[in-house]
Amino acid sequence: MRVAVVQTQWVDDHEDGLRNAHQAIEDVCSAGDIDLVCFPEFLLGPPWYMPGQDGLKGRTDTPIPGPVVDGFQTLARKLGTHILLGSIVEDLQDGMYRNTSLLIGRQGVITGRAIKAHAFGNEMVVCRQADSLGVMSTEFGQIGIAVCSDFWIPEVIRLLALAGARTIFVPGGTLGQNQPLMVNALRTAAYLNDVNIVYASSVGVVRGKRGDRLVEIHFAGTSLVARPEGVIAQAGSDKPEVLVVDLDEPAPGDGRRWQQLRRPGAYQKLLTPYAGQNRDLAAELRASLTGGQGPHRGPAAAATSATEGTRP
Repeated sequence: MRVAVVQTQWVDDHEDGLRNAHQAIEDVCSAGDIDLVCFPEFLLGPPWYMPGQDGLKGRTDTPIPGPVVDGFQTLARKLGTHILLGSIVEDLQDGMYRNTSLLIGRQGVITGRAIKAHAFGNEMVVCRQADSLGVMSTEFGQIGIAVCSDFWIPEVIRLLALAGARTIFVPGGTLGQNQPLMVNALRTAAYLNDVNIVYASSVGVVRGKRGDRLVEIHFAGTSLVARPEGVIAQAGSDKPEVLVVDLDEPAPGDGRRWQQLRRPGAYQKLLTPYAGQNRDLAAELRASLTGGQGPHRGPAAAATSATEGTRP
């Protein structure tokens, strides 16, 4: 499978961003046979619920199906390639949204869909989250998709690997201060789970006020492709870039051997109540933005309030 990972840069005009994405697909496919083109989370630009981005409502979100997705379907059909729309803020047209990743096949048909299951920041308030995770059957075998913060829940990558995914796509966005940590986490997850991980990130800065605080979020690129034996390709951190990588299914290695040693009966507590299960994080977030006293306003809730501006 020859994969092109497109590291996008957000621009002021979302229409320019959409044209840039189309042009990136045209350019990379004209240079050689590409089986799949992968984009980051929020490939159309920052969602309207990020700090200072209210004016983007109705511009960087879109219904599915709709004209934006139709354009990518036409390109996939024209160029005979798969396109993974890292994520789009899907307007459900009932006042709610979803952070949705779409896989478009060579014939221009939507062949797979993953909904972000672990919302972060304002997504907790405005987005519906997935209640289940699963793999997709493709001509390349089973693949998985973990949308951004889904990756940070260890059970997600393990579940996809145990379900048969040999390559897992992670559309996300690297925060500048987390760059070394992100690279190490992706590399380690590939090794421990014996999978390929294809990570697509964006470049850009979001500025705005959150309450009475000025928030500035720097996205640092660093798209990469990791195999169990290590990172085999990595983009820079400050500009658009495309990585083209040939990926074979990993040969059985340590990670798969360790999976064979699993004793699921010893992990039953994963299915029982856990610390923090009864917290309403969306209510806490609303309270932090209004200065109110929501439930569980103890130290843990205060930490959530103090850090929520570092991610969308």
